[in-house]
Amino acid sequence: MALVGESIKRGLRVASSMGAGNRLDPARIKLADIGKTEMCPLARQMRKRLHRHYGISKGVLTVFSDEPPRPPLPPEAVDGPGRDRAVNGTISYMPPIFGLMLAGAVIQRLLED
Repeated sequence: MALVGESIKRGLRVASSMGAGNRLDPARIKLADIGKTEMCPLARQMRKRLHRHYGISKGVLTVFSDEPPRPPLPPEAVDGPGRDRAVNGTISYMPPIFGLMLAGAVIQRLLED
């Protein structure tokens, strides 16, 4: 959030990828300004903090998923010392799709300038 906020404050264009965790449907991946993101808890926190700390409510090209995240798995006991842990993650194909969509949008914007 600080890197994005300071970059915008300095007049730089920013693109950012939000949370792909616990999502499975690539058809639900969207590109929008940070102010128009929905259903993404990470984007919600980014919006709130950018607004609170920098007065920024738009201007960040964002890739996100509007798919509701799947519920977390129950924690499982670990061998040895330590607390029970939930094994949640991201399906292997989602982060690359997020990255490729964002890269494609950035390249398109660069070519339009």
